[in-house]
Amino acid sequence: MLQGRRLCKISLVIIIFIAVSAYSPLDFLGLYAQANYAKEYFTDGSQVTAQGEIYHKEIKNEKAVYYVHNSIISNKTHRLSNISFLFRFDSDSIPLNSKIKLTGTIKHFSPARNDGEFDMQKYYHSMGILFELEKSNLQDLDTGVLPISEELYLLNQDVFTVFEQSLPAEESGFLSSLTIGNKSQLDNGLKDLFKQVGVAHILAVSGLHISVVCMALYRFLRKRGVSFLFSAIIAGIISILYGILTGGSISSIRAIGMFLIFIFAEVLGEAYDTLTALSVMAMWLLIQNPLLITNGSFIFSFCAILGITFVASPLTRIYSEYIARRNVRIKTKDGFSYDNKIPLKIRLKDWICTSLVFSFGINISMLPIVTNMYYEIPLYSMLVNLVVLPFMPILLLFGIVGGFLGILWLPIGQIVLFPCHVIIYGMEMISSFFAGLPLSRIVVGKRGFWLVVIYYIALLLIVKYINKPKLKYAFLLVVSLVWLVPVNNSFEIDCLDVGQGDGIYISSGDGTNYFIDGGSTSKASLGEYTLMPFLKSKGVGQIDYWFLSHMDLDHVSGIIEVLQADYKINNVVLSAAIPPGETLDEILTLAKEKNTTILYMNKGDVCGTKHLRFKCVYPSMENTSDDINALSLALLLEYDKNCDGAPEFTGFFGGDLGIEEEKVIADSGMVGHVNLLKVNHHGSRLSSDSMFLETLSPDVAVISCAKKNRYGHPADEAVERLEQCCRLICYTMNSGRIRIDAGGIDYYLNNK
Repeated sequence: MLQGRRLCKISLVIIIFIAVSAYSPLDFLGLYAQANYAKEYFTDGSQVTAQGEIYHKEIKNEKAVYYVHNSIISNKTHRLSNISFLFRFDSDSIPLNSKIKLTGTIKHFSPARNDGEFDMQKYYHSMGILFELEKSNLQDLDTGVLPISEELYLLNQDVFTVFEQSLPAEESGFLSSLTIGNKSQLDNGLKDLFKQVGVAHILAVSGLHISVVCMALYRFLRKRGVSFLFSAIIAGIISILYGILTGGSISSIRAIGMFLIFIFAEVLGEAYDTLTALSVMAMWLLIQNPLLITNGSFIFSFCAILGITFVASPLTRIYSEYIARRNVRIKTKDGFSYDNKIPLKIRLKDWICTSLVFSFGINISMLPIVTNMYYEIPLYSMLVNLVVLPFMPILLLFGIVGGFLGILWLPIGQIVLFPCHVIIYGMEMISSFFAGLPLSRIVVGKRGFWLVVIYYIALLLIVKYINKPKLKYAFLLVVSLVWLVPVNNSFEIDCLDVGQGDGIYISSGDGTNYFIDGGSTSKASLGEYTLMPFLKSKGVGQIDYWFLSHMDLDHVSGIIEVLQADYKINNVVLSAAIPPGETLDEILTLAKEKNTTILYMNKGDVCGTKHLRFKCVYPSMENTSDDINALSLALLLEYDKNCDGAPEFTGFFGGDLGIEEEKVIADSGMVGHVNLLKVNHHGSRLSSDSMFLETLSPDVAVISCAKKNRYGHPADEAVERLEQCCRLICYTMNSGRIRIDAGGIDYYLNNK
C-alpha cells in the first residue's frame, strides 16, 4: 500500500507523532502550553493590551469578526507572544493584513459541558485561536498598502451583493456559501435540512470547486496546445487566488494544495499519487498548526479523500471492470453487433449503478466520522447524493459566472443566475421529500475509539483481500450494519448542565428512556444545542416518558424546542394539579401536533416498567396554590434491577418545591432514605427543609444552577442544611454534566 512512497511515509510519521501528542495526556510537544498559560494568567474579564496582524475576517450575526495572529498580549504582570485571537467590530472596514493595537477584556471560549455538545473551546483552539477580546477599543492602526487579500475580500462582498439582489435570501445565502465560501447569510434551516439528508458537504469549498474552476482551466489550456509549465502557472495562480477569495477553509487549502502537487507532477513528467499528495498536505497544515489534528473539518476533509482512495475507487473500479466484460458479451452475443454502442437504457442503468457503488464506498468509509460528529445516519444519503451531485458543477459554474457578470451589469448576472434558482429550489424539494420519509435519520450515538479502529481495519481487509465482487460487497454491507446496532445503555442518571434550570435524563437499562424537565433561562436554544445533541450522542432516538414538574421556562424551554424539532417523545407526564397557563397551552398544542400522549399523575400514581418506576408523592388533585412552584410534580424513583421488590437505587426529584411542600412530603410517610436527591429549586434558601433532608438522608445531592445567576442560587443557608444531612453535594455549575450509575459518579468536566 505504501511501497515506494518515501515522501508519504515521512509525512505519515510526522502526522502520527503530532496526533499522539495532541490526543494523549502527556502532550510531549507542549501543544496546550500556551492555552494553559493564558487560562492561568489571563483570566476572564481581565484588561489587556494586544497588538498583531489581521489575517482573516468575516461577518457573523451582523458583526465583523476579525482574526489576529503574530500577536503580543500583555497585562500588568504577564505577557503572551505569537498567539492568535479574535475580536468583533461594528464594520468590516479594517483591511486584511493591517497591523493593529487595541485594548479589551479577555473572554475564554466555553468548553462543552455535556455529552454531545459543541465544544467551542476545542474548536477555536484547534484553529490556533486562544480567546476573544471583548469591549475592544482600537488604539492604533497601520493599513499599509492595500493587499491582494483585501481586494479579494471586497470582490467576495461584491459577488455576495449580486446574489442578494438576484435570488431569494435563503438561496443567495446557500449559493454564497457554495461558490465563494461566504457563510454569513447561510440559512440555518436549509443547512440543517441538507445535514439531515447527508448532503451538507456541498456547502464547503472543496475538490469539486477546484475541479470545476482550476482543473477545467488547466485541461482547457493543455488542449489548446499551451505548454505544461505555462498552463500550470496560470491554473496554479487562479487556484491560489480562488482559495483566498473563498476564505481559505481547511477543505479548500487541502484541495488547492493537492491540485498544485498534481500540476507540479505534470510539469516534471512524474506520476501523481493521491495518497502522497494527501499526506504531504496534512503534514504541511499540521506543522503550521498541530492542533488542527483535533479539528472536525480537518478530519472530515482528509478522511473523505482516504475513503475515496482506499474504498470507493477500488469498489467502483471492480464494478466498471464487470461492466466492461458484460459489454463485450452483449456486443458479441449471437454474432450480432450494436455498432460498438451499448443501448442508452443500459448505459443509463450502468451510470446509476456506478454512482451508487461509488456513493456506497464513500458512505461506509465515512460512517464512523459521521456518526461520531452528528450521532445519526442519514439513511437515504446515497439516493439524495445520486440526484443532487450531478447538478453541482452546473450550479457552481452558473453561480461563479453569474456572480462576476452581475458586478459588471446586474441584469445580465440575474439572467445567468436564474438556472441557479431552479436548481437550488429543486434541491430543497428533493431534500425535504427524503427528510420526510420514515427512518430518514437513524440515531446511533457516539462510538468508542477501538470500535472505530476495528471497523476501519475490517474495511481495508475486505477491500484488499476478498476478491469475489459479490462476496466483497456483501461483507462490506454486513460490517457497515454494525453502526445500526443501538448503543446498549445501562441504568444511569444524567443531571445535565443546562445553566440556570433543570434537565435530567434517566436510562432504565431495559431500553426505556425518561427525562425530567429540560429548560433554562441562561442558555439559549437549549433543546437544539444541549438536549438533543446529548440524547443523540447516547444513541437515544426517542424519549418514552418526559416528566415536567411545572411550567416555568427554566424547566420547559428545552422540551418546547425538542417537540418543534420533531424529536420523538411518546408521552409527556404532568401533575394532575397543574394550573392552566400560556406555556402549558403551547406544550399541549405541540404535543397534539406531534402525536405525543399527555399523561397526568396524581399522588400515589406510578409510571414506568418493572425495572424502574416513578411514584408521584406530591401533589394530589386537591392541592391548590397561587405559586406554581408549590404545585411542582414530585417523583420518587425506584430502580429494581432484579425485580424482587428491593430497589437497588432510589432518587427524589421535586422541581421547585419549597419548604412547606417538603414538610408535607416528609410527613406523608411516602419517602425515606434515598441514594440521590435532585435538590429542589436549584438550592434556593426557601427549599431544602431540615426535616425533609433528615427524612431522605441522601447519599448524594445534586444542585443544578448557573455559576452566575441573579437569584443567588445556591443559597448559603440551603447548602449548610444540605451539608448536615448529605454525604456529597455536587454542582452542575462546577462539574458540568453529572452522571450517577452503577460505577459511581462521573463528572463531565473531569474527563476533558
